[in-house]
Order: sequence, then structure tokens, then C-alpha cells
Amino acid sequence: MSRTRDGGQVFRGPGGAVREVRTPGGAVIHYAPNGMRQVEVARPDGRVVFANGNGRGGFVQRPFMVHNQSFEQRTFVEHGVVSVRVYRPWVYGGVTYHAYMPMHYYHPAFYSWTYHPWGAPVYYRWGWGGRPWFGYYGRYYQPYPYYASPLFWLTDFMLAATFEAAYQANLDNGVPPPPPPTASYQSDGMTPEVKQAIADEVRRQVDQERAEQQAASQGYPPPPSVTQGLFSDNVSRIFLVSGSVLAYDRGREVHLAEGDVLRLDGPPAPNATYADVVIMASGHRVLPKGSMVSVSLADLQDMQNHMRASIDQGLGDLQAHQGQDGLPPLPAQQLGTTDAPYAGAVQPDPGAASELAQVAQEAGNPDLSAAGPAAPAPATPGRTVTPGMTEAEVQSILGSPKEVANVGNRKIEVFQNFKVTFTYGQVTDIQ
Repeated sequence: MSRTRDGGQVFRGPGGAVREVRTPGGAVIHYAPNGMRQVEVARPDGRVVFANGNGRGGFVQRPFMVHNQSFEQRTFVEHGVVSVRVYRPWVYGGVTYHAYMPMHYYHPAFYSWTYHPWGAPVYYRWGWGGRPWFGYYGRYYQPYPYYASPLFWLTDFMLAATFEAAYQANLDNGVPPPPPPTASYQSDGMTPEVKQAIADEVRRQVDQERAEQQAASQGYPPPPSVTQGLFSDNVSRIFLVSGSVLAYDRGREVHLAEGDVLRLDGPPAPNATYADVVIMASGHRVLPKGSMVSVSLADLQDMQNHMRASIDQGLGDLQAHQGQDGLPPLPAQQLGTTDAPYAGAVQPDPGAASELAQVAQEAGNPDLSAAGPAAPAPATPGRTVTPGMTEAEVQSILGSPKEVANVGNRKIEVFQNFKVTFTYGQVTDIQ
């Protein structure tokens, strides 16, 4: 830990990159591995404001109670559009996490319908075929050529929503997405086996929502999957990375990005805040498939929240478009929704947009020049060495290394002012 000129605290990662700044005014600025900032400010009344670095997006969180049960409401602002989501707090190892809860439920028969195969393959044309995000990620992700059941349609809906949201978030914050695949890129793409694993996770989460619906309709308490969080059923789970996430490979920082697929095999230790997960697929391939990395439980919860919210949106879209564009029609008795028991207590915070802008302005851009040495990436005008580059790409910028050392699957090259570490042929550390 070091300090800024105005007395703020700066926390850096093992490689020297700034990961968190705490300002004298009480703001906490989180820096994602791709450079994106999020400002967090806790208010005396229990509300917490999470603003993007530019203050034009984020959410305001506040607690509320319904029938002696605790919930959190988040008022999101994205491109001027205000929406509200509900979360339920749960505790693991003394730390509180927040699990997504739907605002309304569907007919029980509709949930069952999502599992059943359609009578004939459905050839569905998505409307995003020509959008920039799809072209950008197209060498890693492709939708199914046809759909045998609604479950696979939901899987592609959720995947597309994840890529589109991440691509737009990067643009909104002036952060370029990770480098797209190139001719030398060693990416297997999202294989059919990986997509099947994701589809199985989608079904598991639809099952969870159906169990919540049944409990709510009969006045029962929420099922253990809600009250006990991610690890209540002691099964393997699939997580889809929805943004820039920091992980650790035996203490070394690793940058996970949108679309990376992780598998968690059973719960972590009871007092853990990190879990070891297996990389099933990666669009940028910092580590080979099958590698194990440590990811914070907070990040895993955020990934599941994003997946559940996207699936929920997909269920609504599927019901709204049933009988259209090649989708089979639904029986009338399976249509419609019912509000969750807490839905009536939810109201958007009217000043959310202005508060997000205010928080970002208050946090400002801390002066880190007096906060101790950083670990800048070596660069020449217009060209910068970044994680994920190949050895040839680095040498085209820095020239030939002065020294080279091979350590297992790593190669360390020493240049005039920098030391660059390659793992499996790609940059993983810069000092």
C-alpha cells in the first residue's frame, strides 16, 4: 500500500498495476485488469452507489424488507434507461454476497416447456448478425445452426447478451476489448462440448427459478438454493465471465475476459473468499484449456447474477415471440407472469442518474504520481506491449532481448528497461 499526494491509499497487484484507490473523501475506485474504473461510495442511509468511471452508468443499491426478509434493490442506469433488479443477501465465510432474484415468475408449465424438444428443428434468424460485437467475437463464438429445444435457444440468447453488453461497456468507458483472434491466435473457440456444459447450467438455473416460483406461489420460504447461495447443492457449476476479471495462477495475476468459461467443482472451504476453477474455454488464451485459477467468490456471484438476469430476459423474449419467426406457439394457458412477493415494494430511485454522475465527479482521477513506482508497459509511439501478445509481437516493438531465461512453461526476456514473461507463448507479466 502507498499513498497519493492528497492522502489517499493505493493498492497494487503483484505486477505493480493499480487495483484499488481509496480517496480521503471515502470513495473506493476499483480498477479492472483492462483499465476500466468503477467508483463505490457508501452513504450513511445504507445505500451504496456504484458508478462507472465516467459517471454515465452504474447502479444505486439500497436495502429493503418484505415479510421480515432482507432484500437489496439496485437501480441501474444505462444510456439514460433506468431499470431495477432485486437481490437477496446471503453469507458465506462471514462475507455477504448478493444473489439475483427475478421480479416476476412464469407459469410452471412454461418452465417445463423450455426443456422439451421441439417437434422439428427450428431455424431462427437472430437480428444481430451484422452488428459490430458479433463480428468482433465471431471467431470464438457462433450460435447453433438450428434449435432442437427452447433450452438451446436460451443458451444463445444469454451468450449473445453477455458479449453485446461487454462490448458496449468497453466502448462506453473508452476501453478497447481484448485483442481479437489473429492468424497466430491459439484459440479453440467455444466447442460443442463447452456449449453443452453452458446449456446444462442454463437448465439448472431455470430449474432454480421454477423452484422459487413454486415456493412463492404456496407461501413457503425460499428454497435453500436462494438462502444458502451458490454452494447449497454441492454440484459442479459453469460460470461465464461477463467482463474484465482478475484471477490468480499460483499467485500470478491472470486477466480473464468476457466469454471465458469456468467450471467450479464443488464448494470452496467454508471460510474462503476465493475458489479454484478450471478454464474450459477462453477467447484470449492466457492459459491453456484445463488450467486452474483462483477467482474471488464475489466475481463468481456477479457472473451468476449476470447469467440469471440474461436468462430471465431471454425467457421473457421467448414468450413474447412464441409463434413468430419460426418459434413454435405456446398453449394460451402457459402464457403470462405473476409478480414475485417483493415486487410491489420496488420503486426506482428517482435521482439515480444524477447521483452516479456526482459520485464519479467527486472521486475524480487520483494523482498517482506520488504513490510509489508503478509497472508501466513498455511502449513505442503508438505501440504498447500488453498481456496476451506473442513473442514475435513484443520483439517487433522492443527489438531483440538482452537476456532470455526458460523456466518450465515460462520464458522470461529481459530488454533494456523491462522484463517480460511469456507463458505458453503469450505475455502474462510485465515489469
